[in-house]
Amino acid sequence: MKKKILYFDNLAFQKESLNLLRKNFILKKFKNLTKKDFDQIISILIPMDNFYSSQFFTRFKNLRSVVTPTTGDIHLDKKFLKKSNIKVINLKEDKLKLKKVTSTSELTLGLILNLTRNITQIHKQFKNNRIFRKYDHFLSNKMFTLGVMGMGRIGQHVADRAAALGFKVIYFDPYIKYKKYQKIKNFNKFIKKTNILTLHFHYQKKYNEKFNIKIFKKLKKPSYFINTSRGELVKENDLILSLKKKIILGAGLDVLKNEHTKKFRNNPKSNKLLNFYLKNKNENLFITPKQGGSNKSAWELTEKIIINNLIKYEKNKI
Repeated sequence: MKKKILYFDNLAFQKESLNLLRKNFILKKFKNLTKKDFDQIISILIPMDNFYSSQFFTRFKNLRSVVTPTTGDIHLDKKFLKKSNIKVINLKEDKLKLKKVTSTSELTLGLILNLTRNITQIHKQFKNNRIFRKYDHFLSNKMFTLGVMGMGRIGQHVADRAAALGFKVIYFDPYIKYKKYQKIKNFNKFIKKTNILTLHFHYQKKYNEKFNIKIFKKLKKPSYFINTSRGELVKENDLILSLKKKIILGAGLDVLKNEHTKKFRNNPKSNKLLNFYLKNKNENLFITPKQGGSNKSAWELTEKIIINNLIKYEKNKI
């Protein structure tokens, strides 16, 4: 007999993925759950749209796994899940399969080129006044040093693509050695050698708001900042001040602080950076809300990975 699992519609899985789930499980929607369903749900496919606490999970008496199509787990009450022996199935452990997913690195390169050449702003100016003008302050790619913070899968993808475009690449990562590029072991030296700082590592509490005005001031000039990792890594007030004072000349963000919470989803403008962006359209600031993994080929692969991992986990369960 097929087991019941909970699926949230805002995951927006593709038809093929949903068919694979239905072939192996009975899919239930939260709004239609009965008391009996709460007792029978054995797994939850959960989006990164809120923080899911122990209060939520304890409603499911026989829950044994939580599945999320992300590499992060900031939206989950990890302490409770671990204590309750509920397995978290996400993309973090599938490094080899994920090497084929390049969408975040492609977006990162787009943000870098947009910032260093001010492409969008120039387009807007020409659209408004139809005037051809020269911009003599732009530098060629070979004049910039790209500093990759975190040389994992995405960091390597970004480094390889940036190097092919002429950027000099250095990186900081205490745990990984990638022989293609220069590894800077001292963090302060790494920052001082970097023009374009791009973040590609998992969030931990010790890194909360690590990137602040002190670090932005140390960056090699001209300097730019890219974050497609987690919004919590950045002190938002300091980033705003750094943009205002031209300490950095631009920032490209695919993530914002607390974006995984219901409060943010209900009122995105409450976020300081987004509010600043909306009121200062001429700043060299670009925000692409959670578009790193957003393309059809990436979805096809990542959805298939986590669904097959769930099937495998449940295969020998009673």
